[in-house]
Amino acid sequence: MRVLFRSKDFASVETAGLGFGHRHPDSRAWHYRGKVQHAKWQGNYVCHWEGSELLWIVQGDALLFGLAAALKSRGLQVEVEQDQNTKI
Repeated sequence: MRVLFRSKDFASVETAGLGFGHRHPDSRAWHYRGKVQHAKWQGNYVCHWEGSELLWIVQGDALLFGLAAALKSRGLQVEVEQDQNTKI
């Protein structure tokens, strides 16, 4: 499954206690990747700048529904996509 959302900066997401970390540059300019490691969910993410906002895409298993709920509770608009391999 994938969780997609946008933020204005890195700090608002990385300091929110949601497990985002280990950010490093990707092979393309202004693209980054990292890991989400939390007691209730985990996954890998990529993010990149689109204009003045960061687009975050987190990939993992069905436990990412918890991450999506936590992001929504912080006022972010979140989109959840399921792939064929997601088991609920």
